[in-house]
Amino acid sequence: MNNQDAIRHLFINDVISHKTFQALIKKDERLKAKQAKEVRQASVTGVVERHLESLEPGKLFKHRTVWEAVGRDDFTRDEVLTALQACKENSLVEQVRKGPNNFQVFWTRCLNDEADPEQGE
Repeated sequence: MNNQDAIRHLFINDVISHKTFQALIKKDERLKAKQAKEVRQASVTGVVERHLESLEPGKLFKHRTVWEAVGRDDFTRDEVLTALQACKENSLVEQVRKGPNNFQVFWTRCLNDEADPEQGE
């Protein structure tokens, strides 16, 4: 039994009012939409991470370059930007501002492998 079936069961058995029934159905639909969005975003983030691994560390790139590389028709601009921000939180990329406006925002892949050569010496 899914959530909406359970809500209908409560309504049919006069446990909840019609107003509560409608409110719960709307809330369930919002939660399903939110979960679907989170699943899609996780998928987009995975695709973006795989693309970022192919980029040269330290080289600057724009958000649009990544968006076009992973598929402009497949993903929205905001999904790719959110994926880049998630990668930033995971220290995979850094954001570089070359000026005061948003048109001068660049990204660069972090040099995560710097510690490895030092350990070998």
